[in-house]
Amino acid sequence: MKKILIVLLFQLGVTTLNAQNFKFGKVSKEELQEKSNPLDASANATILYSSEKIKYEYNADSGFYILKDIHKRIKIYNKEGLGWARHFVRLYDKSRMLEEEISSLKGVTYNLVDGEIKGQKMKKDGVFEEKENDYWKKISFTLPNIKEGSVIEYKYQIKSPFTTRINDAILQELVPIRKIVYEARIPEYYTFKPYQNLKSSLSTQIVYDNAINEIYVTWKDNTPGKVGLKKTQNDRFKYKENIIRVNEDNIPALNEEIYVTNLNNYKSKLSFELVSTKAFNSKITNYATDWESVVTEIYKSENFGLQLTKKNYFEKDIDALLKDLTSKQAKVYAIYNYIKSKVKWNEFIGVNSLKGVKKAYKEGVGSVADTNLMLTSMLRYAGIDANPILVSTKSNGVPLYPSRQGFNYVICGIEINNEVLLLDASSKNTTVNIVPEKVLNWQGRIIRAHGSSAWVNLFPNKNSISTTMVSAKLDADLVFKGKVRNQKTDYYAYNYRNEYVGVVNEDMVKNISEDKGEIEITNLNIKNDRKLEKPIMHTYDFIYEDGVEEIGAEIYIDPLLFLTEKENVFNQEQRDFPIDFSYPVTDKIIVNLKIPEGYKIKSYPKSEKVVMTEDLGEYSYIVRVSGNTVQISQILKVNSPIIPASYYEGLRGTYMKMMLKNSEKIVLEKI
Repeated sequence: MKKILIVLLFQLGVTTLNAQNFKFGKVSKEELQEKSNPLDASANATILYSSEKIKYEYNADSGFYILKDIHKRIKIYNKEGLGWARHFVRLYDKSRMLEEEISSLKGVTYNLVDGEIKGQKMKKDGVFEEKENDYWKKISFTLPNIKEGSVIEYKYQIKSPFTTRINDAILQELVPIRKIVYEARIPEYYTFKPYQNLKSSLSTQIVYDNAINEIYVTWKDNTPGKVGLKKTQNDRFKYKENIIRVNEDNIPALNEEIYVTNLNNYKSKLSFELVSTKAFNSKITNYATDWESVVTEIYKSENFGLQLTKKNYFEKDIDALLKDLTSKQAKVYAIYNYIKSKVKWNEFIGVNSLKGVKKAYKEGVGSVADTNLMLTSMLRYAGIDANPILVSTKSNGVPLYPSRQGFNYVICGIEINNEVLLLDASSKNTTVNIVPEKVLNWQGRIIRAHGSSAWVNLFPNKNSISTTMVSAKLDADLVFKGKVRNQKTDYYAYNYRNEYVGVVNEDMVKNISEDKGEIEITNLNIKNDRKLEKPIMHTYDFIYEDGVEEIGAEIYIDPLLFLTEKENVFNQEQRDFPIDFSYPVTDKIIVNLKIPEGYKIKSYPKSEKVVMTEDLGEYSYIVRVSGNTVQISQILKVNSPIIPASYYEGLRGTYMKMMLKNSEKIVLEKI
């Protein structure tokens, strides 16, 4: 009976919370007194109410425009939840004629003071505007006087002239949502097809409805043959509104997991693809409904396909560059490196050229599209079969249905021997088939010069390898002295260059020494850090005083010394999302260890090997003993850049085996 009463009280509490007043400013004591989410005690915050309402309004001078009203109320439980007091809005800001505007922004922080609700309004100095680039600005604001237990509330309106674009409706967050309301009222002149995110595990109920609205249109009678003053006409148009609604309670949080590049890709959301538009005279314009149509539309754009045909601005420079080169490979590298040094990336991404390739070339600054369309055009001029590849970056998600918004990046592809080589000239450390990690997102769409297109795999087809070789000797004082040689290829080398090229040796030594215990590193030497086609190599000497434990007459040694893995990164028992390694990897550690005179090896770990199903990866730990020398070879291979969650158990088991082997010791005893 007691258990039944507890359940009833719990259900009553949830029902009461769901019935609360969500009018702006009507925050309750119950909300402020709440110590944790009753359905998710681990939550750092809860979105008590999230409302987004979209409608179209009409202006006699400029036509339809979109108004979007946002209202959120958030409960903060602890310090980790304080970040929810910060918010930002990105607005398109190209010109006065084509810009988005924010208005009616207000925010309040509520706290309980001596049992009474006290609200503190957000002031103007809590709102900041930042110009990101020529096209976008960011409005950010932080609610004041935030404490553990606070409730914050804010609302604002966005006015947008871009009537053919409706942003995704986000229906799930990294914290629970108690109540979410979404409504889009779309005139019959715009037909959108809504899509639910297929990668989300949640199914949201979408309600479709319609209503009749009306607008007043003022126009002048320009009938041919009429003379004199043109008469102004006023007409009233009735039209149908298509309404899309979501009204859901208790949306669970999207839980974070390691090796998920963009958790937002797995949120429950509703996306809108424009199908057609209709003018007042009933003329209908249809838009892309399949990938071929999407690609054709992009390619025909003045800011894309036309840019590939321009070459008069670079001909003299490229002729001089290629004068003494005969092989295609030499020409590719010459043009590729020339563009990377000639045009600096302005950190703007997109599939369309911003200022035109000619202007970007002249100014030496351009967007991703400027740079890579320019690269494609130059390679074609040199007789190379080069074509642009449309890509969706990881932050943009995987394009699951035909949409121009499905692509937000463009790279260059060279087709040779049934293989497509990938090039991106916007990053200084890229090289052939080494493009930024954000681009490694399933597949892209290559557009050939004659108009055909095809999907292209973006994932690397070979493993990036890190090989570490350690030669060490344990002296009579039980201190290791030795030398390390490390080599990194492909993406391991690319990431190393991005992080460390230009870093002084002293800082590099600190980085290498981090989390390695009592170690002294000297004589650090790095090779090929600026030779992009070669592996990165570094060597150093070390003195290591940890990794040895003396118990009675026996000595216990960590076989991998300071390279011992001590924590399994895959410690969750279950997994919801695919494991994204970005690229296949091979990690090799080979340790040659010489023990001191006066000791003999009593025991050592056994060799073992684990092979994952479907050739997804393997782990091997091989021990060889010869006299007073022990060689330990550990190799971990992950052969797939993406491992489905259904294979998580096997991956986790492989890592658990590695942790187990790393915990085993070499045991020495005195002779």
